[in-house]
Amino acid sequence: MQSENFEKFSVYKFSLDYPKVCRVEFNPKSRREGGDIVFHFPDREKIYISWGDLEVAKKRFGTPQSHAEHGIEKIMKGRGVSQKDSEKIKQDSLEIDGHSGVYNRVKLGELIPGLLLSKKRIVTREAHSVHVYCEQSSRYFVIYTLLSPKAPEDFGDLLVTMARSFTCH
Repeated sequence: MQSENFEKFSVYKFSLDYPKVCRVEFNPKSRREGGDIVFHFPDREKIYISWGDLEVAKKRFGTPQSHAEHGIEKIMKGRGVSQKDSEKIKQDSLEIDGHSGVYNRVKLGELIPGLLLSKKRIVTREAHSVHVYCEQSSRYFVIYTLLSPKAPEDFGDLLVTMARSFTCH
C-alpha cells in the first residue's frame, strides 16, 4: 500500500487517505453532524464511512466497543444470514488519531436460494469495521465494508490502512 497510490479525502474537518482508483460518492443528505460516504473500487467492492452525533451514540451504546457489538449482532441476525455459518474472526483495538478504536472482522454465511428444487447454498462473505468516538469533534465514526465473495484477500488490510490514516478533529 504505497502512499503515491493514495489521495487525501477531507470534509467537515475529518479526513483519510484513500486509493486513487476509487470513485467517491457523498450521500446528498449528509451534513457536518451526520452522514455517510462511499468509496467505490473498480472491482465493485466498497468502503463506507458513517458519522453522527457522539452524545446520541453514547446514550444508546455507551462505548465504541458496545457500538461495534451491536453492529455485529445486527448483521449476523440479518435476513439471509446463516448464524451457524457466521462467526467473529477477530476483534482488536486500533489507535485512530489519538483515540482507541475498535476493529472487527466477521465471517458471514449468506444463504443463497437454489434454482427450482435445488437446496440453498451458503456463500461466505466478510465484514470489517472500525468504530471510533471523538470527543473533540463530538462525533462517532464507523469505517466499514461488506465484501463480496470475490474480494481480494487483503481488502481488510486496505480498510485498516485507510482507518489508520483517519483524522477526526
